[in-house]
Amino acid sequence: MKTFLAAVSLLAAAGCVSVHVKHTDGEAHARSPETGAILAVVDAFLIADGNRDAAGLKAVVTPDAPLWVQRITRDGAQQPRKLSFDQLVPAGGGDPFIERYWNPVVQVRGGLATVWAPYELRDNGQLKQCGIDAFDLVKTEGRWMITGALSTLEPDACAEFTPPSVSALRPRDGWKETRNE
Repeated sequence: MKTFLAAVSLLAAAGCVSVHVKHTDGEAHARSPETGAILAVVDAFLIADGNRDAAGLKAVVTPDAPLWVQRITRDGAQQPRKLSFDQLVPAGGGDPFIERYWNPVVQVRGGLATVWAPYELRDNGQLKQCGIDAFDLVKTEGRWMITGALSTLEPDACAEFTPPSVSALRPRDGWKETRNE
């Protein structure tokens, strides 16, 4: 067994073999005592964003945090665009929407964390787009804050991003818009 592991390690280091670990659900990462707190921050961010709540966003995002988005359609991918989180909430609020994710992959090391998860966005009960959300977080002054995010906007790919069940979707509560499962 040691010989096999050494051979795989050498091949991986040489670039001949790539070793991937696939996590099928967020429970695989529940070993970190910080996972719940980290996902609570992501939940708070998505609820604030969907509810068009600028104060709620500022409560969980560090100042000057970048947000990179890339629209991907059947016709191709646009260049990623950099936005500020201040650009998410239009002046005076706006039409609320619901953005929920499932199967988050959470990685934590010390006071740094990442969350990667597929999501769906619904507006007025209609599925509008899906994609991947990725968040970087830092624990500062005893609490987790989002320091940056990446998001694909994929309106044509929702069939690829199907949650395993409605109960797997999060966040569950706190939306201004009425949920349409």
